[in-house]
Amino acid sequence: MNHRPEIEIQQQTAFGDDGQLEVTETSVETSLEDFGADVDHRERDSRLDRPEASEFGVDDRPEVERSSEGDQSNLFADTAEDQQTLAGDDAADRCLFVE
Repeated sequence: MNHRPEIEIQQQTAFGDDGQLEVTETSVETSLEDFGADVDHRERDSRLDRPEASEFGVDDRPEVERSSEGDQSNLFADTAEDQQTLAGDDAADRCLFVE
């Protein structure tokens, strides 16, 4: 599902030994991975394919199924409103990732 337009290369340049840009005859292809970046290769749904509301201010989109698994974790613990820590502080306001 790759709907990216093809880009026609008119001229490709590279830095020469003297630091100036020079037109090259051969094309050079690089990727962010060549520079050590982690690239996610999973197929993604286009945001254009997602349902939209019929008018502004009305959320009449169909319900979206949500999986219970994901890459994200809770930032705060699921606690009762009146639950306290052993020190007597409010437990609902405690971030799980405090260093």
